[in-house]
Amino acid sequence: MRKLEEIFLALAFLFIFVFNWAYSLDCKIVTGSCPSGYSCLFSLYSTQNSHAGACGYYTYSVCCDEIFSYMNKTCNASTSAILSFYQQNNTHTAEPTYYNNWKLCTGYSTYPLECTIRQGPCYDDETCLVSLYNTVNSHLANCGYYNNSLCCKKLSDLMVNSSSFQFPSNLIFGNNVTINITVWNIGDTTAYNVNVSCYENGRLFDSKIIYSIPAGSSYQTSCNWTVSCLTNISVKVDPNNLIKELNESNNEAWKNVSIIEYLNVTIDYPANEQRFYRGETIWLNSTINSSCGNPTFYDVYWYNESTFIGKGKDIKWTIPLDDGLLGKKNITAYANSTSNYLPGSKNINITILNNIPNVTKPRFNVTPPEVESGGGIKILCDAYDLEDCSSSAPCSVKVNISILDPNGNWDNATASQIGNTFYRDYIAPYSPLGNYTVYCSVLDTDNGYNESLPSTFLVYQNATVTVNLNASYYWWGDGVKVYGTVKRKDGSVVSLSDVKIYLEQNLICNTTTDNDGNYACELKTPSSIGNYRLLVNVTDLVTNKIFVNSTLLIVKVAYGAEETELRRAKQVSCYEVPQLIINPDGSIKQVFVKVCVLP
Repeated sequence: MRKLEEIFLALAFLFIFVFNWAYSLDCKIVTGSCPSGYSCLFSLYSTQNSHAGACGYYTYSVCCDEIFSYMNKTCNASTSAILSFYQQNNTHTAEPTYYNNWKLCTGYSTYPLECTIRQGPCYDDETCLVSLYNTVNSHLANCGYYNNSLCCKKLSDLMVNSSSFQFPSNLIFGNNVTINITVWNIGDTTAYNVNVSCYENGRLFDSKIIYSIPAGSSYQTSCNWTVSCLTNISVKVDPNNLIKELNESNNEAWKNVSIIEYLNVTIDYPANEQRFYRGETIWLNSTINSSCGNPTFYDVYWYNESTFIGKGKDIKWTIPLDDGLLGKKNITAYANSTSNYLPGSKNINITILNNIPNVTKPRFNVTPPEVESGGGIKILCDAYDLEDCSSSAPCSVKVNISILDPNGNWDNATASQIGNTFYRDYIAPYSPLGNYTVYCSVLDTDNGYNESLPSTFLVYQNATVTVNLNASYYWWGDGVKVYGTVKRKDGSVVSLSDVKIYLEQNLICNTTTDNDGNYACELKTPSSIGNYRLLVNVTDLVTNKIFVNSTLLIVKVAYGAEETELRRAKQVSCYEVPQLIINPDGSIKQVFVKVCVLP
């Protein structure tokens, strides 16, 4: 590193030397024409006690580099009068305002030349052109011959170029860095209070003041820069042109720099604290930006805790079924690049849950689902679990089949198993009767619990319905009393239950059983003789099961002796005679009249 610094300094001094040689206000009196690089201001008859004339009039020429001149009655804005002449040739000279006939107008390429007739030698920042006997109506001579010197102002020349910059090796976005800047003065005199301003894409970010830079030397200053996306760095020396210089076009330099940006990661999905289940396939989505926009080359790596998931800006991930994944997990998206980017990452938390096992609604081995007391019914349900029971072969969940009777009592039992089908054989009790509710509940090895929708089955008992009439036969329009009792198989009565009595197809009576299971109903016989089917329909209030029984209702006309009398009599002769009968309802029926002769 020290060797490099020595080389840099050597080159800098060589650079200064070359440009110092090129820019140095130098004036001399020569015989004949001015040498190359010099221009003639006027001519002299002699180097001492001499008249003056236009260039070429006399043998001796007053020559200067870096400036130009002309003789005229007035000077323009780019020049200034440094002497006045009585006439153009063979003339005395004076200070600029003494003669109005001819003026010697001179200037640099950038500014008019500033000259003063000074007694004694010129100052350090001045160059002597000639000496004068007096300030008015004077002869001229070379410098030092007379006491009055024509002293002309030297100019500095501040310069920077691309080699002026020294940047740190790594420019990282957001870092505060120091940019070293070398400023050269390749002019003829010292420059004072030199402003050095630094810009990023034309925006000023720092400036320094250098107290002085002697002619032919350099000075190193610095600008402090917070590395940003504005990477065109420029420096301007004396940006407001407060210092007069030989050259005003070499005061600015610029350099485009490369910076190292950060990769900024945003996880678009999942959201922080979102919940998922094992085995679920989810998207992992990210957005990658850099400090200054959209990066060109990068890779994104996804991790679950420290376990690598996959590579890509947007990927799908099927969450493994391992028990170790349960709970809160840290998901990280890590972006990296081989280009000028520093890696970035983002992490979120998600919660991975155990999959709840599934169990089907209970079903039964009979349709409809009902069983008589003392009989058996099989209750079945199927269980599934992604981790413990994905198919019938490796099913390792536990299933409980619970039965709730009509009185609110539970009967729980662990189900038997065939593959992923679980069942329970149940013997129906004699009490209570009614609808039993069944649930299947499942528990996996991770204590995941689920419960099925309920199903119901009916437990009932068969019942007997007795049907009694208050007479064996009836006339037209007679009153009939139908009565009976309804009892179940175990002898318990069917109380407070609906009773419907039908005569043939017609509902003729609605009633209910009493607390003892008895029912009764009174009705009128039809207005037509015949045998009628009387049906009693009972709906058990407890089970809604329907029980029926029937009997015949006989409507006939009876005259004469009773059958009992005929059976007791002796030597009875009987025969049947067909007759037509008009019923009270107006219908006509044929009947057979039995005629018997008693002794």
